[in-house]
Amino acid sequence: MGNTVKYIQHKMTKPNLVFITFDSLRADHCGYVGYDRNTTPNIDDLANNGISFTNAVSPASRTNPSMAGIFTGEPLVTRGKVSNPNQSKYHLERYGTIASRLSEQGYSTGAFCPNAYASRYYGFDKGFDDFEDFLFDSGTYQKVFQKHLNDSKISTSLRNIRNLIRKEEAFRTWDTYVDDMVEWANKQDSPYFMWGFSLDTHFPYITPRQHRKWSNSFSTYYYNWRCNKLLDQFDIEISERDQEGIRNIYDDSIRFADKLVGELRDRLDMENTILIISADHGEAIGERGMYGHFYPSLFEENIHVPFAIGGDIDRSETIEKPVPLTDLPKVLVEIAETGSTTYSGAELALSSAYDGVRDRNLLSIKMNGWKGHLVKQGQEGDWVSTLYELNEKGIESQEPVKDSPLMEIIDKKLQKRAAHEEEILDIRDVCAQRSGEL
Repeated sequence: MGNTVKYIQHKMTKPNLVFITFDSLRADHCGYVGYDRNTTPNIDDLANNGISFTNAVSPASRTNPSMAGIFTGEPLVTRGKVSNPNQSKYHLERYGTIASRLSEQGYSTGAFCPNAYASRYYGFDKGFDDFEDFLFDSGTYQKVFQKHLNDSKISTSLRNIRNLIRKEEAFRTWDTYVDDMVEWANKQDSPYFMWGFSLDTHFPYITPRQHRKWSNSFSTYYYNWRCNKLLDQFDIEISERDQEGIRNIYDDSIRFADKLVGELRDRLDMENTILIISADHGEAIGERGMYGHFYPSLFEENIHVPFAIGGDIDRSETIEKPVPLTDLPKVLVEIAETGSTTYSGAELALSSAYDGVRDRNLLSIKMNGWKGHLVKQGQEGDWVSTLYELNEKGIESQEPVKDSPLMEIIDKKLQKRAAHEEEILDIRDVCAQRSGEL
């Protein structure tokens, strides 16, 4: 009788929610999605004993617009540079965040995010009781960061040198703040929602020496130097040896980042605690002659991401349908209300991006093993549509499909979304003009 009462009380208590975002982690480099290297044993265990989503898609290919979409459930529509903080601030305020919704349900909310583009500077602290982004501890650095956003090469160099010396931003590893995460969680009396962001899988891929498996000190620094020269370019051709060297240091960074999941499961009270893992976007490693994610692209290597839910949840299932990560807020709200989720994916997943440097608009839709792309160069240019069949690795083949019955269906959906985004922008412009008149 006593155990039955305890079980009922346990199920009536709102579960703790721990959401971990990995930067630049592509799904096909995770074991549970079929990767041939043992890069993610902890994520794999979570996925194999909980709910795993093998076709999750991020709403954009860079952190700021992607996390703005994930946090609100609405894609960020913009035609400005991604570095402009007003865009995500407006979006997060307009639609509300996961943290805000869970706070309304009685959750304590805390975040630990060293990524500058998902920091309070960009409005991501909205809805959080406690938000640690490890940034702007001085007014001087905030000025340097702002000049960096304004394309000052000197300020960008100063920022990078400062971060390297102090191990901040892209150089901050999860083991420097996991104690803070555990301490914060253990202090909460009410159910809590904690968001942790790992930059360990973001370039530069510098893994602590004792955690390297496929690289060494020389190859780590040599191939990071090599990769740095390839970022934000396209149609690159390098030797197979260099390709393998870059893959090795990237995979080592994933293997190290994966240990964060194991650390949290070992140190947190996992009774009535549910752990959710995903990524903000993926990472190109030579596909179509591109590396990284700085050159905006909506090909699968840049937006196909891991997504798994595990811990104290009464469901074990693999979902192969497309999953837009903009569905995450409703999934978390359902878990908060019921302790589980019935979510089983969607019919299609939409992603969008704007390349402010080259004035390119990009849209993509993934459905039924196919991928449609819609691209417009310049505001006066025409939309160009292409269709790809996903290969055995789940990535678009090199050449688009010339003839398929799905082409017209997917193109109509893409054109409809493009028209909707233009309408959103027109309405926003009218509102801004009227606001200025008042």
